[in-house]
Amino acid sequence: MLEPYTADKIKNNIIKEIENIKDHICYGVDSIDKLQYARGRLSALEALLQDIKNLQKEDNDGDPD
Repeated sequence: MLEPYTADKIKNNIIKEIENIKDHICYGVDSIDKLQYARGRLSALEALLQDIKNLQKEDNDGDPD
């Protein structure tokens, strides 16, 4: 199990990267290929963030729900 500080640091870094990708999608994409790549990265990071939240909830609840 991760220490709470470490888990928060990881989540904050993921959130910052998500915001960077959103900005890039809005202002820096100049081709469909780059847009699809950025959307894939965004989707993967959002899924990772949700998995981390779910695992923390399981640790706090004691239930694997």
